Amino acid sequence: PPRTRPAGVAVPLWLSGSSAKEGAMVAQSGDHPENSHSSHAPVPRREVVCFDCKAVSKASAKATSTQCSNCGTFIDLRDVDIRQRSTQRIRTRGNVTVHKKGALLGTAVHCGSLVIEGSVAGSIYAQETVEFRTHAKVLGEIRCRHLVVEKRCQVQCLQPVHVQSMSLQGRLTARVLASGLVQIGRQGRLEGALNAGRLSLESGGLVDGAMMITGRIPEVAPVVLPEA
Repeated sequence: PPRTRPAGVAVPLWLSGSSAKEGAMVAQSGDHPENSHSSHAPVPRREVVCFDCKAVSKASAKATSTQCSNCGTFIDLRDVDIRQRSTQRIRTRGNVTVHKKGALLGTAVHCGSLVIEGSVAGSIYAQETVEFRTHAKVLGEIRCRHLVVEKRCQVQCLQPVHVQSMSLQGRLTARVLASGLVQIGRQGRLEGALNAGRLSLESGGLVDGAMMITGRIPEVAPVVLPEA
């Protein structure tokens, strides 16, 4: 009779996208992976932009690191929480949260997405979303796919803001260059220049400054991130 593997036996699994140094991970499984009768859900994957050559690679959603498929650059995928004043260099494609008592001083942030509840002084380069949940003054530039400024938040950016899209519910003072849609809510207020593909302005929202709306949104309009 065919031999069966008892439930609870450790089966070595290789986590796609992880570095060789991490080695094989061991998961508890009741079925042998070679059993053709067992069904396995596909492992979720995500896109990762290389810090150096900007090529897009695929990595497991559970991986803590990967390598660029084009140039071999090591890419950290771990999330980072900042809960106090810090000058550490942030270079990850994971998500970064700067908590209420946290502050990043004099350094640029390279990340996947960024949530700001404290303060960030330097430039921000995010592959996905940057979300402001508090008042802030950013000395450097911002480059991201989507920018969010929540209600009752006042954000001042001294350098240009480059985005694909933006949702403004609070107050933003900046020069905004958006390749796609900019949405300004009833309490949203933009002070400064705006260049966007499209603009959605709710009643009560305001743009105070020069404005150019092209009316065109390219199919692919990536925000170019600088080298980390």
